[in-house]
Amino acid sequence: FFCLSYTLSPQSNAAAHRLDSLSMESVLEAFRVQQDPQARPEHIRDANLWLERFQSTTEAWTVADGLLSLPAEQVGNGSAHVFAAQTLRAKIQYDWAELPPQSHAALRDSLLAHAVRYSAGPQVVLTQLCLAVATLALHMEAWGQAVPELIGRFTSPPAEALAKLPCLLELLTVMPEEAENFKVAVMPRRRDEFRGLLRGAGPQVVALLGQVQEQCRGSSPLVQACLRCTASWLKAKSVPADCLMASPLVGLAFAALDDQTLFDEGVEMLVELVHFSKEADSHAQLVAGIMPPVLALGRRYDAAVQAGDEEVARALVRLFTETGEQCLHLLLTQQPEWLVSLAACLLRGAAHPDADVAEITFNFWYMLAEELNGGGRSLNDAQRVDARGLFADCFRQLLQALRSLVEFPSESDSWPADQADDFRRFRYAVGDVLTDACKVLSSTACIEEVYGALQQRLPAFGADPAGQWRSIEACVFCARQMITSNEPAFFTAPVVHQLLQLLPTLPAAGDLPNTAIRTVGTYANWLSRHAEMLPQMLTYVTSGLQQQRNAAAASQAMKHLCDACAEHLAEEATMAQLIQMYLGTLSFSLEPADRVDLVAALSFVVSQLPLPQVLPAMEAIARPLLQRLQAALEGGGGPGEVSVLLEQLCALLGKVSPGARPTADEVARVPALQDALHPSVHLLQQLWGVLEAIFERHGGDSRVMEKLCRCYKHTSRNTAQGPFRGDFRSLVPRLLPQVTGWFERQPHSCFLYVANVCLRGYHDAPELLPTFRETFARMSAVVFRLLSAAPTAIPDNPDVVDDFFELCSTVLRLHPALLAESELLLSSFQCGCAALRIQHREANRAVVGFFEMLLVLRQAGARGNLSPAAFNGITTLLVANGAQLAQELLLAIAGLVPPARVR
Repeated sequence: FFCLSYTLSPQSNAAAHRLDSLSMESVLEAFRVQQDPQARPEHIRDANLWLERFQSTTEAWTVADGLLSLPAEQVGNGSAHVFAAQTLRAKIQYDWAELPPQSHAALRDSLLAHAVRYSAGPQVVLTQLCLAVATLALHMEAWGQAVPELIGRFTSPPAEALAKLPCLLELLTVMPEEAENFKVAVMPRRRDEFRGLLRGAGPQVVALLGQVQEQCRGSSPLVQACLRCTASWLKAKSVPADCLMASPLVGLAFAALDDQTLFDEGVEMLVELVHFSKEADSHAQLVAGIMPPVLALGRRYDAAVQAGDEEVARALVRLFTETGEQCLHLLLTQQPEWLVSLAACLLRGAAHPDADVAEITFNFWYMLAEELNGGGRSLNDAQRVDARGLFADCFRQLLQALRSLVEFPSESDSWPADQADDFRRFRYAVGDVLTDACKVLSSTACIEEVYGALQQRLPAFGADPAGQWRSIEACVFCARQMITSNEPAFFTAPVVHQLLQLLPTLPAAGDLPNTAIRTVGTYANWLSRHAEMLPQMLTYVTSGLQQQRNAAAASQAMKHLCDACAEHLAEEATMAQLIQMYLGTLSFSLEPADRVDLVAALSFVVSQLPLPQVLPAMEAIARPLLQRLQAALEGGGGPGEVSVLLEQLCALLGKVSPGARPTADEVARVPALQDALHPSVHLLQQLWGVLEAIFERHGGDSRVMEKLCRCYKHTSRNTAQGPFRGDFRSLVPRLLPQVTGWFERQPHSCFLYVANVCLRGYHDAPELLPTFRETFARMSAVVFRLLSAAPTAIPDNPDVVDDFFELCSTVLRLHPALLAESELLLSSFQCGCAALRIQHREANRAVVGFFEMLLVLRQAGARGNLSPAAFNGITTLLVANGAQLAQELLLAIAGLVPPARVR
């Protein structure tokens, strides 16, 4: 039993007393404390806590039942009634096992009596009671005819049926919903059985709802409840289609759209009806019955748009879209003329000025385009050709609507940042639909449409660039989304050449230069086949680097151009020009990400140079970065500046990837190339002293150390494949002792990750095994000291936990003897047990992965790569400490870690 002590305000002290029993009066007293305007906050908090605890007691069954029998004037404002109804529902849902079977029927009858009593309200009490009845019906297998019995009980005697009707409709509404409530713990067999009972009662429910609709037309609340109830049974697929078509319910839903008070419920029911009719084979007649009135709603949509009624327009667009998506297969194969008419309605929705309304239609266009392009299964090749011709004009009109949607409004210059970001997100969603249109019409045809619209607007733009740039920018944005790599005609289309020739000549106004530069980068693959245009495009893109608002677009476009066209740019003279361009940008005010993109762009071209030219080109790119690093180290530069410079060096080391070892002729001309390593490995060796100096200066900054370690990591990955595979191995004997010493001084998790990268990449080199053993032992000692230094050390260092146990898993997989045959095994095991409670997702996953690997190795035994000593070591460990692991796993599953982590 729980007891609540409280003190009321001085005016209420005479009524104050100790709540010392779980009784109805105790609950009411707790509510009086809650509602007393002069009660102190801590007393209200105690009352809330007491009530929460009370709900979990067995006495709550009878007390809640008794509270519902009290008149409203005895329970204040009625909150006690709400509490009691919620308590009974929660008890039935979670604590059903507390009730003996012989009390189930009595509880059901009591709940139904309460439901009748609250049939006129309050609605929240009625809803909770009905949910309690529905949950009880799901639990109570003995109540095999729940729905027919409810209908019989609440419709007799006839004189009382109307008064009970709100309660009956609410009960019938929530019954199918509770069948899918998986918080109710019933066996799958019972849930399936209950669904079958609902389907069996479907005709009786449809008949009842039809009678209600006919007899209660003048009562909006009852008609609303009837529509909601029908929608619930449709959603559960619990009514037969023939009964539904024979009833007046479908007509009621369409008629409700003409009544403002019933409109929302009518739309919801029709949406569920459309979903219900998705099965084309069995519901074709139903679809035929609902399509004409749905198409007739196009006029209602036009009227709503004209009247500025956005909510009605949104609801109708949703209905059109759901109809198109759910009935697409049937309409496309059996009634394509209806689908063309429906697409016309959706076209008007796609042209709605509100982006949220227009976006509702986007998935329909994707689904239709997939069917017409061959991604669907509804049509064969011959039918697909005919259908594309049928819908071609529709998609052309869609292009016009989409072009208007992406145009910046006149007030966009004054938008706050979040509104501008939302509109840009919407524009990219429009871009996906433009891509869908290209699947149907072809990219070339779509570009021709947009280019024609652009040409029409050029005269007005030329006369007033500042006022007319938005329509031009919208056309260019659309053209940017229309590229393809699967259409041969696209690469020879004159319109693409004309478009790209036009872009550099457009006056710089608003966001137009930004979009035009991005468009050039997007067409990089086309330009790779038309190299004669590259000089002009590179000049245009480079000019964008000089303006802050266009720098990001220009750097990304340069990256795309250099990636796609590297083979055309990989000439010594061209490379020299690109490096001069890059050096010129060092004086520009660019964001760090833009500078990284520029270095990556140059790296793509450097990779295509003859091997003797690669390292000099890399050194030319790295030289100004090294100079700035040295200046920062000598002049007291901050960690932010050093991080930015390291990130650019990392891009250079990780992106330059020559395609072949030096040829015999190249070795003859340059003998030093005979045993040449990967150029990135050469450059990293040149950087070694600078990187050591960075650690000495900024070793305590985790962000700088992360960037520093990426230089090693990306160089290793860059040399892991291809003709220079394994060249990084020569650095491992020098690198691992260095990062181990750094880790002993500054235990950043990135050093553990470097060790992991080296072990994964070069575990098959026997000469490195002593280095791996020493590195792992020294790093493990540091981790154990760090994570045992304080009670909160493990949650305070999730990155170290993550990377250490990832390293342990790698060791077990590749060299299990390093751990299984050493004294580190027990310490790692105990540390892992303590870390199983960590809340950090990745760290927790790494710890669980470590134990999983340990158990898999033990299970594999001799079949794995375990030596007898390692097998015995793991076996001994698990025998002695397995109970500790099992206990920690059970505690984690029981709630110490979030439920999403339990698998």
